[in-house]
Amino acid sequence: MSIWKFTSLSILFPVITGAVFFRRLSISHRYLYFFVLTGFITETIAFYLKYFTGIKNNMPVGHTYISLSFVFIAMFYLHELQGYVNKKVIAGTTIVFVLFSILNVLFFQSYFDYPSLTAAISALILVVLSILLFSKVMTEGKIKHLSQSSLIWINTAVLIYYAGSFFYNILFNLMLSYSTVFLIKALSFFKILYVTFYFLLTIGFWKAGTKLQE
Repeated sequence: MSIWKFTSLSILFPVITGAVFFRRLSISHRYLYFFVLTGFITETIAFYLKYFTGIKNNMPVGHTYISLSFVFIAMFYLHELQGYVNKKVIAGTTIVFVLFSILNVLFFQSYFDYPSLTAAISALILVVLSILLFSKVMTEGKIKHLSQSSLIWINTAVLIYYAGSFFYNILFNLMLSYSTVFLIKALSFFKILYVTFYFLLTIGFWKAGTKLQE
């Protein structure tokens, strides 16, 4: 089994943990679980296409995943940033991004090309939202023990993963043309981010489900 196959399995941990505690999750956390579930379904479809149909290019699945997953995680932030950021701003940003994703495959990037443009833009937006959420937490000062808050674990996961994802995606085409070896090394770093992301989300769901939070 390759390293990538192994790292892909890390998504199972938040999927299972979220499912176990789903009834105890808040509305925002349930949207986040749907985000994780979307990733799991995408990984499953990509695996099936590659190993059971012989289809190597799963980029159409990737394009769809970026748009759909963005909607779910944006809904998470819409609820968590309530009272701090106007809901219309987040909702409007989400709608504009989805429309741009559609226009992107129609006029810019082929449905069969790596969606580096939409991936980079979505990552940048999510980094901004995560920073805003940390700002809200620090401003309100309601969380006494940060390490016990599911929100902190989840938001840290988003900030770390999407900050790295942003730079990976904006430099993807450059790395591809510069050196395949360098791209492979960059991909290895991205895999570490991938595993870290789902590990932190797993802790977040566990904290939320066991009520060990603010």
